[in-house]
Amino acid sequence: MKALLPFTGLLLLSAVGCGGSTPPPKVEEPAHEETATTRPASTPQVAQELGSIDQRAVEQTFNRLQDRIETCHKEGRDRVEYLTGDVKVFLRVDGNGRVRYGYFEETTVGDRASEKCILDVFRSAQWPKPEGGEAEVRYGFGWGPGGEREPTSWGPEKVVVPLDASKSIKKDVDKCRAGGKGDYRLTAYVVEDGVATNDGSEDRNAKPNGKGGKPTPKQSNKQHKADGGGKFQALGIATSTKEAAAQADCVVDAIKDLKLPSPGSYAAKVSFTL
Repeated sequence: MKALLPFTGLLLLSAVGCGGSTPPPKVEEPAHEETATTRPASTPQVAQELGSIDQRAVEQTFNRLQDRIETCHKEGRDRVEYLTGDVKVFLRVDGNGRVRYGYFEETTVGDRASEKCILDVFRSAQWPKPEGGEAEVRYGFGWGPGGEREPTSWGPEKVVVPLDASKSIKKDVDKCRAGGKGDYRLTAYVVEDGVATNDGSEDRNAKPNGKGGKPTPKQSNKQHKADGGGKFQALGIATSTKEAAAQADCVVDAIKDLKLPSPGSYAAKVSFTL
């Protein structure tokens, strides 16, 4: 079993409402033991506007949630062994200390299931109650590579060109985007068509045999070697607004079956904007 990869964090807090307060003093970060996969910890930074929120209590909440967040990542690595990347999460906390909504403003993890697991952890937690209005919390963290081989890095054109050529999929993606104004930035892992996806399924794009049945893995492999195609193994998504975040799953579902160039014998990782 692979060791969990400790994440590092950067915290930014603000509150909205009536009233004002003096920014709280910076809080010293606990020392982190360095390992081959640990990134240097960043000193938390706080921006305080209207209202107030207890920075120390917010940090303590994140610390309490770390094990559950690591569990999300571990489960993701069980599906995608080279799952790494950085995220910045946005949370809107109401006066009762509950998350009204949250989404990833940035993420290069590349696995929507892991991202949703992390968001669920944040939504289910009790946060400090802001004074004078609701609070906005932004927190960044990430996981570095372990000992596994890293995927090949792809440019966005590897996805954008096939997407433009696929009228039906592009139409579905555009329909999703129309439902939520904002930017969508996706990160994905691409494997040779016929390799099991993160849900354990075999090649979904391979043509059935002459009798209409599903091809065997051997038949599927023969076909995609001839076609030279690739497919998404997993996708993650960041959005710039709450409205766009509401359409994130729609966008991922619309694009997930796009036929792509083959990455060859090993996976590729790609980020692209819609």
